[in-house]
Amino acid sequence: MIKLKDIGNFKTIPEILSDIINQNISKLDEHLAKAWDINKNISISEYTNLSPLDCALIMEAFESVKWLVEHGADLNTKDRPSFLTAIRYCDEKIIQYLVSHGAKVNLTNNVKSDAFMEAIYGKNYKYLQLIHDLGHTVEKYGGKAFREAVSDRNYDVLKFFISNGLDINYNEADMVYPFKPTPLCVAARYVDLDMCKFLVENGADVTLTEKDGMRPYSIALEKGDIEMAEYFKSLEPSEYHNLQNKLDELKTFKLPKVLIEFLQGNKLHFKLDDCDFKWIEFFSLIDTIPMKAGRQKLLRLSKATGDYEDIHIVWNPKTKKIAFYDMEHKELKDITDFVDFIENISSYMQKIVEGDL
Repeated sequence: MIKLKDIGNFKTIPEILSDIINQNISKLDEHLAKAWDINKNISISEYTNLSPLDCALIMEAFESVKWLVEHGADLNTKDRPSFLTAIRYCDEKIIQYLVSHGAKVNLTNNVKSDAFMEAIYGKNYKYLQLIHDLGHTVEKYGGKAFREAVSDRNYDVLKFFISNGLDINYNEADMVYPFKPTPLCVAARYVDLDMCKFLVENGADVTLTEKDGMRPYSIALEKGDIEMAEYFKSLEPSEYHNLQNKLDELKTFKLPKVLIEFLQGNKLHFKLDDCDFKWIEFFSLIDTIPMKAGRQKLLRLSKATGDYEDIHIVWNPKTKKIAFYDMEHKELKDITDFVDFIENISSYMQKIVEGDL
């Protein structure tokens, strides 16, 4: 069995790949003489295809790396730039060799990962400073990797980014975080109070919201962590928790009086019999979340809907109906008026699951 680091284990590999790994330069010369395309991927298995340079870098076959570069291997391919592969798998001499021969440091790969993220994925934290010094700076490029690193709880890595000018409130959308959370929102979603406090102490803004209106305090409520919610509440402006301010904010939503009274009551948790959701809990009025679905203004009412975390019960002011919004599929559908919904809540929630609305 042949192991190609974290790429996988293979019973057999192509001869040309073996020659690259074993740094058999004379054999590589022979392959080239037979019109071998050194930029064409090598098929290793049904689902694994790598360029010759990828293979040499992953296995740290430096002599093969140099041979390939000298014979015109593309260092800056769109899907797997050589600098990123080297950061993840190689020692510094190979990294510096590639840069000196034209490898670009600011590229991303096919999954939009950059050099900082590859260093973190490969646990090559020692290269973070090198990446920064080579021109892929923390201030300009570090936000995405920092946000990813929050879940790893590696405080030394986080301190590196912070000390080099990171925007600690970075909240750009990407494939992992399309809802535009700050690192603090990510830490809150992991219910990591120590991390939250660390970020706040280093300048994180507790009032910044995600795309759907959720802020760290709201996330803590959603997660049911009262200690974390109280911590964030203590840091927020007092007007955020003033009932009259909230009522003024909600005037444009045209909430019926019965809904306002319900959200100020004590019965906000419902066990749902004969329903896949099992249960639902609503925010109190003051904690409801203004949000948008496209251009449509909505008010999120549900704090949690059982195990279906992507389904939110909302108030649709345009139709004056209770509706549900599917975050994953970006789907908004009206259900009924509030009184009818509450009286038949189990039935309507099950219809959401079954697609009967």
